Amino acid sequence: MACNDVREWVDKLKKESELATIKTEVNWDLELGGIARENMDRGGRALLFENIKDYKNTICKKLFTCSLSTQSRIAIMLGLPKTTSYKELIQHWRKQAQKRIKPVNVDYGPCKENILKGDDVDLFQFPAPHWQKLDGGRYIGTFHGVITKDPDTNWENVGMYRQVIHDKNTTSMSVAQGQHIWMHWRKYRRKGQNMPCAIVIGVDPTLTAVASSPVPNGVDEWDVMGALRGEPVKLVKCETVDLRVPATAEIVLEGELVTDVKTFKNDGPFGEFTGYYGLPSMRPIFKVNCVTFRNDPIFQGTMEGLPIVEDQLICGINHSAEIWNLLEERILGVTGVNCEPSASYGITIVQIDNSYYGQVHQVANNIWGSKFTLDSGKNIIVCDTDVDIWDLKRVFWALAFRVDPKTDIIQHPGMIHALDPIIHIRDKVGAGGNAGTRLLIDATKSILKPRSPEYGNERFPQVAYPDEETMKKVRENWYKYGIEA
Repeated sequence: MACNDVREWVDKLKKESELATIKTEVNWDLELGGIARENMDRGGRALLFENIKDYKNTICKKLFTCSLSTQSRIAIMLGLPKTTSYKELIQHWRKQAQKRIKPVNVDYGPCKENILKGDDVDLFQFPAPHWQKLDGGRYIGTFHGVITKDPDTNWENVGMYRQVIHDKNTTSMSVAQGQHIWMHWRKYRRKGQNMPCAIVIGVDPTLTAVASSPVPNGVDEWDVMGALRGEPVKLVKCETVDLRVPATAEIVLEGELVTDVKTFKNDGPFGEFTGYYGLPSMRPIFKVNCVTFRNDPIFQGTMEGLPIVEDQLICGINHSAEIWNLLEERILGVTGVNCEPSASYGITIVQIDNSYYGQVHQVANNIWGSKFTLDSGKNIIVCDTDVDIWDLKRVFWALAFRVDPKTDIIQHPGMIHALDPIIHIRDKVGAGGNAGTRLLIDATKSILKPRSPEYGNERFPQVAYPDEETMKKVRENWYKYGIEA
């Protein structure tokens, strides 16, 4: 059963013993971020802060974070058992996300319980934290949905683009070249118009999971959310812009993303998904004209930085799923993909049946030739089917003994992510990407080697592991041995 809003999500996590409620006073300035960081490092529960310094008599008094920072909670969100493996989460996403369900429009929703416009708008009424000491301000948008619409085709995009507060009704927004929001923003700029925009904070967990995923161009995230939920998302019209938002959102910010580059304001520094700080940059401003919110709203955000944090885990899953689908469409014999979250999904490990020469290179070329080249295409490792690519111990074993550095490590020039710290600030060439070098490691057993009778008529020595029949019998009788209760 899908959660209709963040409140149902909080209740579900509480019933599953996956929620901790903090009633001790916590400072929004650094302390809250430190607690969230330590909690994620410990693999802790989702956190609901109910006593935030300076937020006793404000519109919003609560903050929710770490909701998707463990596999078990992602499984709960997807309606799966808490013990579902990482591989199974990827397989579920890649299949379920294809079963798209259109949203439905409703006349009213709880997000309209309170409406403020014009001078009554004050973003400081919401407890946006100063997450980390070097952050360039208080980020009101870190785990949210940014909604825009193509002015020519009406394609709606729901993305996750961070926002730092500049004053009571202004933020800047991280809009980078190549992103869907940038495609929309560029069209409005060419028309000489500002872009209508709506921000939703405190939502059904599938929204944040999908907003951070690489949904194909032209596909509405609402449809993918419906697929993962198994039922349509209910949307309501905004008050001041021609956009739709989830009817049960806790907080909605309506306004315009300004297209005049002379109005750009500073964004950053900010702890990025790479695990390093990104430098300040000038970004478009978002002017908030209207705020709607529920009674006693719940603010939601997350901390970015050194892996593994909340969005790196969910992005590892959704990027793995989308790349697996891409490769399966184009190449024979692809049996698994892992965009490893401990590497901020910057290492993609692909499993193939290794059935023909050139298969390994086809994997890399198809990823490098796709939109995934920036986020997940810098480092690619290809393994055989007998290597569990979701177990890094097995991957390291393959790297140690199946890789010939002379022939199996290939460097390829190309574009890498603009935030990749390997590119020095003096060498950066653009806001969307940078010239760099990508890596392919062939960790498969070479099919060019001759079969040998000494190897049991195989091309590689046999793996030293007990035979399947013996291990099956041992596992069936395991608890009879008295080793484990």
